[in-house]
Amino acid sequence: MATKTADAKSVTQSFGGVMIPENFEAVCKTGLDDVFKDSLKEPRQGMSYFKKVNMTKRSEKYQSYYGLGDVQQVRDGENIPSDEFGLGFDWTLTTSTFKGQIEITKDLIEDEMYGVINDRQQELTESFHRTRETILADVFNRALGTSGAPFLCEDGMYLGDDARPNPYALAGTWSNLESPGAITATSLFQTQLNYRSYRNERGQLTPLSLKKIVVRPQDEQTIWEILKTDRDVNTSINKKNYQQDRFEYEVYDHLTAAVAIFIANDANGARNQLKFGDRISPELTTEWDDQDVLTQRIRARFGVGCGRPYIFRFQDVS
Repeated sequence: MATKTADAKSVTQSFGGVMIPENFEAVCKTGLDDVFKDSLKEPRQGMSYFKKVNMTKRSEKYQSYYGLGDVQQVRDGENIPSDEFGLGFDWTLTTSTFKGQIEITKDLIEDEMYGVINDRQQELTESFHRTRETILADVFNRALGTSGAPFLCEDGMYLGDDARPNPYALAGTWSNLESPGAITATSLFQTQLNYRSYRNERGQLTPLSLKKIVVRPQDEQTIWEILKTDRDVNTSINKKNYQQDRFEYEVYDHLTAAVAIFIANDANGARNQLKFGDRISPELTTEWDDQDVLTQRIRARFGVGCGRPYIFRFQDVS
C-alpha cells in the first residue's frame, strides 16, 4: 500500500502598515463588535459539510467500535452464543490557533476617519472567515490525496479512498470512491446503488441513500441538466428524464479540484464523522500601546478531522 501523507493547510493573512482612527477605545471596540456580529449573519458554505463539536482542550481522542452481529436461531434449552461489541479505530482531533490584527493610530482617531476604521474592521473579520473557508475547502480539494491531505481518517486513509480496512478483519475492505469520469445520469444512478450496498464495520448490509451532490462551479451546467430538465438530454427522442429532481445539488464556490462530492443523510446529523472542532470561538480584543497606537486583534482555535467517512463518496471528474 502506498504511504499516506497529511499536512495541514497553512494560511497566512498579513495586515501591513499602521492604520485607522477613533476618539476612544470603547468606540473602536464597539464598532469592531458590531461589524463582527453582522459578519456572523452571512452564510458560510464550508461549515455546512462538517459536524461542529465543542472542545474543552487542545486535542481530543475518539474511539470507534463496531456493533453486534445477527442473532442466531437457538432452541429453548440450548446454550445461547454470546456476542460482543468490538473496538474500532481511534483517532485524535487537534486544534490550531489563528490570529490577525490591525493597528489604528491616534491621529486617525482624532481626525474622525470613521469610514476608514469601519472598512479595516470589516476586513479584519472577513479575513478570519476567509481563512476558515479556505481551510475547510482544503479538506475537499485534497480529499483524494493526489497532493497530500490536511489529515488522514481514523483508518489511516484519505477522506476519499479505496481498499479501506474495516476494524473487524473478516469484513474485508470497503471504498467510498466512484469510478473516475464525467458526471452523467448513469454515473449518478451507480452512485446511488453503491450507497444502497454499503456495509458497516462488521460487514453487514446497511443501506444508505444519496441526499446531496456538491460540485465545483464548472460542473453546474452538467448537474443542472441532469437533475432539472424533464427530458433526457442525451437522446433525440421524447424520453422522460428519470433523474429529474431526484437529488439535491449545491455549487461549492471554494471547490477548485475536479471532484464531485456525494453526501448521504444530513451532514449536520450524528452520522457525519467529519468534524469541525471548536476550541475557542473568535475573540476580539482592543488595546492601546505606549506609542498612541490602538491594536484590534481577532483570535480563534479550531481543527478538523474525520472518523469513518461513510456518508461521503467522491468522484474524480474528467
